[in-house]
Amino acid sequence: MSENKFKKYLIYAFGEIILVVFGILIAVSINNWKQSIELKKVEQNLYGDLKQELETDLGEVKDNLDYNHQYLLRYNRASEIILNDSQRLLADTLAVIATELTNFSDFKNDQSAYNKLAASGKLELILNKEVLMRLQNLGILYNYINRLEKNQEQFMYTIVPKISKYLRIKPFKVMMPEQLYDYKFHNDIEFMIKIGVEKDGLYKQAENDLNHLIKVLERELN
Repeated sequence: MSENKFKKYLIYAFGEIILVVFGILIAVSINNWKQSIELKKVEQNLYGDLKQELETDLGEVKDNLDYNHQYLLRYNRASEIILNDSQRLLADTLAVIATELTNFSDFKNDQSAYNKLAASGKLELILNKEVLMRLQNLGILYNYINRLEKNQEQFMYTIVPKISKYLRIKPFKVMMPEQLYDYKFHNDIEFMIKIGVEKDGLYKQAENDLNHLIKVLERELN
């Protein structure tokens, strides 16, 4: 080859290389763009499923909040009777409330949305860091609520044998009214009230957190 032709060949070859590289870059960009669109669709579907699940949780939290509040009022009424009914005129009412100590709210959600996502390996699909943070905090709150409910259930089992000694269920009759007014039974009532008050606050916090998270997901879906 003459020197002139060799230079032309190099220019031509270099141009071909540039075109090939440019073509590859375009292909990679298109592929990445398609993958980004697919990931976005997956993320959007995930947000939709999360929203639906959290709305179910919200309904259950509200139901348990109302249920807990209802019996918290009854337990407080029992405490008032013990402290103020010196003539034992309301022994039957107190006995009825005593049987209601077996009733308590029970949310029981030990598998939060965050834990489910972590177990399925889908956490990395959620790009919104606020959603991740709120999901994680909600999972911690659920665990706390569940532990408290379990403690209440275990304590309730220690009260039932006492109640069965103090009254006859059918036909209903108070057999040991003095025991119902005793400070030991009053302590049991107060402990149930304490748990109920703490659960009331946790349910309200869960309701608030769920509402905020659902709004964040709605923004992502819109």
